[in-house]
Order: sequence, then structure tokens, then C-alpha cells
Amino acid sequence: MASLRVKKKINKLHGNNSSVTIVEALPNDLLVQIVGRVASRSMADLYKVKLSCKEFLNASEDGYVYQRASMDNFALVPLPWFKREKEILFLRRCRERGNLEIFYREGMVQYFKTLMLNLGLENLKKAALEGHHEAKYVYSMILMANREDEEERKLGFDLFAELKNSVASCRKRVKSFVQSMWVKNLVIVPNQGLDLCHSSSCQGNGTEKKKKKYSTWYAAAYKIDDEDDCTLCKYCAGNYELGLFCNMFHV
Repeated sequence: MASLRVKKKINKLHGNNSSVTIVEALPNDLLVQIVGRVASRSMADLYKVKLSCKEFLNASEDGYVYQRASMDNFALVPLPWFKREKEILFLRRCRERGNLEIFYREGMVQYFKTLMLNLGLENLKKAALEGHHEAKYVYSMILMANREDEEERKLGFDLFAELKNSVASCRKRVKSFVQSMWVKNLVIVPNQGLDLCHSSSCQGNGTEKKKKKYSTWYAAAYKIDDEDDCTLCKYCAGNYELGLFCNMFHV
């Protein structure tokens, strides 16, 4: 149906002029969505699309495209002296348009490397609350390790629970990031026995540990098949994950 509408628009605007392409007949918002999807997957493909025609070139300058642009072609921790002017301009525009990957990467470097803790935490928080999975993973770990504020810790566990099936992949990508930079801030420390679990049915909270059990959430997150024997809550699962996160920093 969409193709028929485009053809009708071509005929209406240009009669039988065969030189009019389908791309020229597409509305601008649709062109922007197409280019935005390309940008989110591959910068190389975005470059090719921009060269293909002026319609796609114009659409590529829309803020939506910069917001969704993939950062895979850029170093996780770029060295300032290796940045080219065009690259700096592109990344700046991505940040101005709210590209979450930019906020996540800046937050990681600021919090763990350059010791700009408040700014780094704010950038991680922004990316996390707007849906960036790796940022949500790191931000939840920082909150869960907070010994001073129980409400903050609970928020951390809630954010961590939202990740569910993406926990393992988030941990893998975050670990690669941590290994790519010189970590100077080791504020993340292992759980010091501050247990938020008060459930009598949770295996992680009780003294009887003859058989390891998992919650339905935990079984899904860690791809455990035996869901008939599930009694470990999100707090205990979060404490376990916090330990894995701390291992990235050799704490």
C-alpha cells in the first residue's frame, strides 16, 4: 500500500516523468527514520547512504540521526591527539542531540578514570534512566554498593532487575570498557553484608543452603533451566552480580 501511495504521489506531482525517483517522493520524516536506522547500525553504511542522493544527504543532518548514530567505529576511550576535526564535530553534535552512547562513554571515563565523580555519575544516570542498558548496569552497581543510603541501594536493585535477560551481555561489554582504560577510581567495593533481603522463602537469606535455588528472575537472567526450584530474590541476585562487577576492578 505504501508503494502505491508513493507512485500516486509521483504521478500527481510529476505526471509521467520517469526521472522522478521513489526516494524523491518519500516524505522527509520517513527519510529521516530510514537514515536514522542505518546510522544506528553502521557508520560505514551511513556514509554510503549520504553519498547516494541529496535527499538522504539532507535527511542525515536531522538531529534524530545524530541521536541514534552508532559509536562502534569510535574508540571507547579516544585519545585527544588522534581525534580529527570532523570527528570532534560529529561527536559534539551527537552529544547535543542526546546520543545516549556518548553520555555512557563520557560517564564511564569521568567516573572511573578522570575522577570527575559527580559529572560522571550524572552522565551515567542520564543514559541509564533513558534506556541505555550498559549505563543502567553500571549505574545500578554504583547505587547497590552505596553503604550510606538504603533508598539509593533499593533503587539500584530495581534498575538492575529491569535488565533481566540482558545482564550477561551488559556485563561483557562493560568489562571490555573497563579493560580499555586506566582505572583510577576503585570506589566500587564488594558487598559488606548489608543485605536488603528479608524474605523467609529466599534461599539466599536463610541458613539452610543444602541445595542452591534460583528465582524465576534469576533463572531468566542467568539462563538457568531449572525454574521449578526458584527462591532467590532480586536482592540476592543483585548482590551476586555486584561481586562479579567488583571482579572487573580486581577488588
